[in-house]
Amino acid sequence: MLQLKDRGALVDFGPAGSGRMAVALAVLGVLPILAWQTMEPGKFQTLTWILLGFFAFRITLGWLHTR
Repeated sequence: MLQLKDRGALVDFGPAGSGRMAVALAVLGVLPILAWQTMEPGKFQTLTWILLGFFAFRITLGWLHTR
């Protein structure tokens, strides 16, 4: 389990760590912007947004479950 100390705060990158959740949600925050910029509007762009939202929801539920 990797733990980094940043300015006195402990960031846990273990399987149930809050650091991994933050990185995953940051990536899922950037991907919809990239999909919006690069894909043509239509059903595939909408499907991409729905899937990314689903994954963000699952990550948040998993984080809440470990609390």
